[in-house]
Amino acid sequence: MGRKFITVVLAAVLLLMLGACTSEEGAGAPMDQETEDKTEKTASSGNQTQASEDISKEAVLENASEVDQQLENHYLESKVTTYMDGRTDETLTREWFYWKDGELHFRKEVEQADAPIQYIVGNDEHSMLYTEGEDTAIRTANLVKGSSLPSPSEAMKGRLSSYRMSHDSKLVGKEAVNGRTGHHLVFTPKEEARESGTTMDLWIDAEHWLTLKEVLDQGETRMEYEVGTLVVGIEPAMDLFRLDLPEGVEVLDQ
Repeated sequence: MGRKFITVVLAAVLLLMLGACTSEEGAGAPMDQETEDKTEKTASSGNQTQASEDISKEAVLENASEVDQQLENHYLESKVTTYMDGRTDETLTREWFYWKDGELHFRKEVEQADAPIQYIVGNDEHSMLYTEGEDTAIRTANLVKGSSLPSPSEAMKGRLSSYRMSHDSKLVGKEAVNGRTGHHLVFTPKEEARESGTTMDLWIDAEHWLTLKEVLDQGETRMEYEVGTLVVGIEPAMDLFRLDLPEGVEVLDQ
């Protein structure tokens, strides 16, 4: 297990953040003002009635695997921080998902220190990928389709399955994460995995059941994923889902 295990899990988190390309909480296109001012809606799912003090560990894990059913129009800002070999790296992701007249529109902005911002913007018909400063952008009809968007719950199911195979888990209670309430789960290595020394903590949102925070520790190696902002029920201006490319950038179709 060891370093290979934490590297695999980190890759899974980054894949979730970046969707079909890679990366959640620089300068990029600012969040639409309507998004900033929008009051969060209360999810209508019956699962919310389970967000009580006496919820079981199994119920939290089950709801975490069904987050896709409860989140539609939303803005999410998240950050992945890795500490490895004395180095700290951060990846900031902003993402918008919005359904209008039965069509999905999305935008992602991925930012790392000393690296150009990556943009992924599109809808059910096509998507555009552009890295700031490059002279080409990629347009494809196959990168993201509404019916096959990278699924947060599927990604979480895979990670939870891996966690539960190699670790024992415990629900320790509710804690605040950036103004939201999360169910805190602790995973400790089972005997056969104890040599790796990897411990994991998850905070699952008590309202919408997405992962608010995830921490993996393995000696001097540490990975933290954390949601900084979540706004549900957004109604952004449609201009947000159009990528305005700099003059002279060539669009390549794939």
